[in-house]
Amino acid sequence: MSNFEDYDLRKNRNTGRTARTTNRTNTTRRSYEASGSYRNSNMDLDDELDMYNYDLGSEYMEEARPRTHTSSGRSTSAHRPASHSGSSRRPSSGHKASGSRSSHSSHASHSSRPSAKPSTSRKTSRGGKKKSKKKTRRTIFVIEIVLLLVLLVVFFLWNKIGKVNWDNIDMADMEVNELDTATEELLSNYTTIALFGVDNRSNGNLDSGNSDTIMLVSINNDTKEVKMISVQRDTYLQVTDDTYRKCNYAYNHGGVETAISMLNTNLDLKISGYVSVDFYALATIVDDLGGLDLEITQRMIDTNNEQTGQNALAGYIAEVENVLKYYPNEEDYFKLSDCYFDSPGVYHLNGAQVVGYCRNRYAVDNDYGRAENQRKVVKMIVEEIKDADLATINKIADDVFPNISTSLSLTQCIQMATAASDYEISESSGFPFALKTSTISKSVGSVVVPCTLESNVAQLHKFLYDQEDYDSTDTVDAISDYIVNQTGFTADSAEINQTSDE
Repeated sequence: MSNFEDYDLRKNRNTGRTARTTNRTNTTRRSYEASGSYRNSNMDLDDELDMYNYDLGSEYMEEARPRTHTSSGRSTSAHRPASHSGSSRRPSSGHKASGSRSSHSSHASHSSRPSAKPSTSRKTSRGGKKKSKKKTRRTIFVIEIVLLLVLLVVFFLWNKIGKVNWDNIDMADMEVNELDTATEELLSNYTTIALFGVDNRSNGNLDSGNSDTIMLVSINNDTKEVKMISVQRDTYLQVTDDTYRKCNYAYNHGGVETAISMLNTNLDLKISGYVSVDFYALATIVDDLGGLDLEITQRMIDTNNEQTGQNALAGYIAEVENVLKYYPNEEDYFKLSDCYFDSPGVYHLNGAQVVGYCRNRYAVDNDYGRAENQRKVVKMIVEEIKDADLATINKIADDVFPNISTSLSLTQCIQMATAASDYEISESSGFPFALKTSTISKSVGSVVVPCTLESNVAQLHKFLYDQEDYDSTDTVDAISDYIVNQTGFTADSAEINQTSDE
């Protein structure tokens, strides 16, 4: 029983208990007086401890003894005084030295008395339990905070990504050539995404329209290395089983499914998914990022559109601003000051100007020169987004996602978004690598002819997948032979050989 249990703060309950305590104390005092061991105010600390039967252990007893100084100045523990019988106090045989009782009968008569104070082991146990409870409560609180944050992030992503036009097409249903086992295994280590920039002149309508921009992006799933290649929109390819035209016709003729199947069958690919954007998406991204710094060359300033006789770049910018109704208060929704540049140099361009810059093909080397500018802009946007703050990312998501269509799953998008900082565009180029421009017919118009398709596909697999000496499938070989027969162009006919961008 603890000493504190004998103390009651309520005055009306301590009368009986005080009497019992007084009687018990008097009995104990008479017993000690009879044996000569009770010494009132001169009681030694050890005897007082013995009276209450403390069991503290030798270390605590040693610290509790008063300290005296020897003649040499060193501090030492005071010796216990001798008993009144004149003999030294020694522990009885069979008892521990520390905390043991004297062999006097008066002491022995009280040896079974319960301790008046809890032992240190009990204190430690209670303290440990309190600490354990505090630690448990703290852990639960931290877990609750983490779960709350996770739920907020999921809600945020769901709200933003919910704005995207999700396409439920099954990529497994897309037409694919019979690839050999080694190629199948290699391609499974990459994520290949087709990017279409659609000229539909209608905000958010991504189901049709010529794909002015066609890009292929290969992502190494292990290293996160990204390679990007543009397929020139005027490339002469098989767009359906019996139809050969400019490859951008496939999207307008049969939508994204036909476009993906066209790329798979002509290039021996197995595309994992696609993303389609339009004028609005590109212009809005640029504006939300605050614009881009691009070089305007003297050639861009001087070159006119062959059909209109007007400055080519100015005409493209004015057209984009008109389509986007970029300046609602202007009569034709554009400003001439955005369209013309007095001298060459680096200019800070707005979204509409950047789209016009990407569409201009007269002041560059035709379709492959325009595609190179498009890759330049895409890489600049990627780098700007990686460095953008959360507020900017949030604005882009709100403004741009409604103008995006994709077959990528929500899981794929989240995985790619969370690892965005790990991706790095290592190389970019254009396809075909070896080419020549020609007019096939009046109905088909001027096209970019691969010289030959078979050799270009082998080079494409080396570029995107590091696949050496690729042997194209019979399907690609047959398409390549048809193009050679139609154009008369062989590998030796190439006039342009595209290399990696600087």
